[in-house]
Amino acid sequence: MASSGAMVLAMMGLLAGLVCPAAAAGASEFISMPTDDVSRVHATFCPKLEDIVRDKVAEARRRDIGVVAGLLRIFFHDCFPNGCDASLLLERSHLYFSERDRPQNGGLHQGALDLIQRIRDAVRDAKCTDVSCADITMLATRAAIRQSGGPDYAVVLGRQDSIDPARFDQVDRFLPARDAKIGKLIEVFQSLRFDKTDLTALSGAHTIGKTSCGSLESRTGEAAWFVDAIKRNCNNSLDKKHDLDVATPNDFDNKYYANIVAGMGVLSTDMELLNDPFTRDLVHKWANDKDDFFRKFSDAMAKMARLPVSGKTEFRDNCFRRKSMRETFNLTAEGFAASA
Repeated sequence: MASSGAMVLAMMGLLAGLVCPAAAAGASEFISMPTDDVSRVHATFCPKLEDIVRDKVAEARRRDIGVVAGLLRIFFHDCFPNGCDASLLLERSHLYFSERDRPQNGGLHQGALDLIQRIRDAVRDAKCTDVSCADITMLATRAAIRQSGGPDYAVVLGRQDSIDPARFDQVDRFLPARDAKIGKLIEVFQSLRFDKTDLTALSGAHTIGKTSCGSLESRTGEAAWFVDAIKRNCNNSLDKKHDLDVATPNDFDNKYYANIVAGMGVLSTDMELLNDPFTRDLVHKWANDKDDFFRKFSDAMAKMARLPVSGKTEFRDNCFRRKSMRETFNLTAEGFAASA
């Protein structure tokens, strides 16, 4: 039998789905969108939720600053293919493959993945059963950004967790390759109703953290000395890590854009922002205007958090595995039902 919190959240998700059209082709079964009303439900039955998330993130960040970039990457790669539904967290099972099997999702930060589950355990211990791994990932990512000097922004809660991974064709379509050109990047973002400002702002997440040297094999550019320095640091070791921001790698700031202007963007996709007049102008602007970058980044993150989700969902106890189908809810246009 579903708890009262689950019933309220599920019914609100249904109502939102009936008024929000699918943003991605091939959506089936139902479309779920969080609402401000659901956020208030969270505040009512789990008032310590954000405190728990904040403390766990701070503890993990003290041990390993890499969890910040790790959470950001998990959040982006989870949300883009089919909305923020924690489907990326699902491990491979005898029932399905995992989104992590796709090359775009290789090398996810294990510490960040484990942190999400530790928060899930702590939330459950606080008797907050009807909180999803998707909402936890969203809150943990925001907390990590805040604690690293980045902006605050509103997140609307109320998602449940997908019982299935996103389809591989969705992953391949909505997660650009590491050597994607600016035209492809713009195309992918526009297909999800993100404009060039959103693309440039979300790319600014590369102002913190590290990337694997395997991601830099295709890095070229006019600043040959910098490319040579990258190669020397990597020293033919694809598993070695390289700072994404060579100026302030542990701070969430706007130095990423100043690096690009100087030819020192670490990823090929970073330097591609100079190859479109609109994104190039934003790079130059934000290299000297942190406040405006923070505002636009906050807007884009809030927009990503509202991407619609399709498919059957549940509240997972273990973020890496689906629960029994007996405990899975199915929302359709005809109404709410619990699977038998």
